[in-house]
Amino acid sequence: MLPGAPAIMKSASQALTRAARPLLVPRARALGLAAPELVQSDNLPKYNAAKLAGRPFMPGSESKGLPATLNPIRVDFPAVFHPKAPGDADRLPLEEWGAMVREIVDRELPNTGVLLFRGLPIRTREDYARLFDGTGLAPRDYVGHAGRREQLDTNVYSSNDDPLEYTIDIHTELSFMPAPPQKVIFCCIKSPGEHGGGETPVTDMRGVMRDLDSSLLDRVRTRQIRYVRNIPDKSRSSWNWQSNMHTGDREEVERFLTGKGFSYRWNADDSLSYWFSTDGLCEHPGSGETYWFNQMTEHNGSCFKVHPEFMNETKDISQFPKHTSYGDGEEFSAEDLAHVREVQWKNSYGFHWRVGDVLVMDNFMVGHGRMGCNPGVTERKIIASITKN
Repeated sequence: MLPGAPAIMKSASQALTRAARPLLVPRARALGLAAPELVQSDNLPKYNAAKLAGRPFMPGSESKGLPATLNPIRVDFPAVFHPKAPGDADRLPLEEWGAMVREIVDRELPNTGVLLFRGLPIRTREDYARLFDGTGLAPRDYVGHAGRREQLDTNVYSSNDDPLEYTIDIHTELSFMPAPPQKVIFCCIKSPGEHGGGETPVTDMRGVMRDLDSSLLDRVRTRQIRYVRNIPDKSRSSWNWQSNMHTGDREEVERFLTGKGFSYRWNADDSLSYWFSTDGLCEHPGSGETYWFNQMTEHNGSCFKVHPEFMNETKDISQFPKHTSYGDGEEFSAEDLAHVREVQWKNSYGFHWRVGDVLVMDNFMVGHGRMGCNPGVTERKIIASITKN
């Protein structure tokens, strides 16, 4: 490396605007400055396969057709990248690593759908926020989401705050919204460890489309999917419409729902119910390929029958905080829900989180979920961003 090159590059990085940062590394290379690189790994990470069939607190785990365990990741799904040389991680500011991540994402993600970056010097959410800024990706907010999550920074959220032992069904993020995110990014700040569970399975949605029953695909294509939300007021639950909508102003909530074409009702206990129907299949905005793109199983009220906080409630499944049906209101059959879950898990792959891991997914090509943590695990911290591009 040329004398003083690290200082020159750091100074240049600080002077650049956020929009220009993705150009930094290519420009440095053009000037002949030796710089650390991210390279693709030839070795697949070791994986202790998570139990699926019969797993407690997991929707559909009693289905006879469910795979016994979660698949280990396969070659290029996800493709794994890491700094080329030992010690490289600390030689560049995180914004510049973000620029390199963006370069690889633009080149590789259309082919693989999912990328895993390892060995980057990320230990805190502030570290991750710097890396995300360096990518130059356009962030999207989570207004109208249906999960439990907290906004941690301008473009950073907790991934999900459901009880750690609960397994979250496979889904594509915000696929019920009129303008869903194109990319989903997760970063590990606290790992449950190799024997702690808590994996984020990644799902090949092209494989899901291939394996789903054609008659079910036809029904969903023609009848759509209806989503129903029954969300408490913050005085009654930590899972509330104020956090869901990022505001406590009812008029602002009503403007948002009306603008999306959603029907809604304020209830006597100050809870909010709203509902809408939308397509369950979607064309990829880039390739035009059709994908299974919905949260049919993950938002179905049947999930709450095995949820630690709701499993003892006797209410009808349509009265739980989330529920799905056909667009005309007819319930999905137990057989159809089981079939979709079986196919989704058959096409899902797992790996053990390491601190600093960054997982980037094309939200149309790749679904995801969350394995419940094993007994004794008290902490798992995965943070998230979603993007418009």
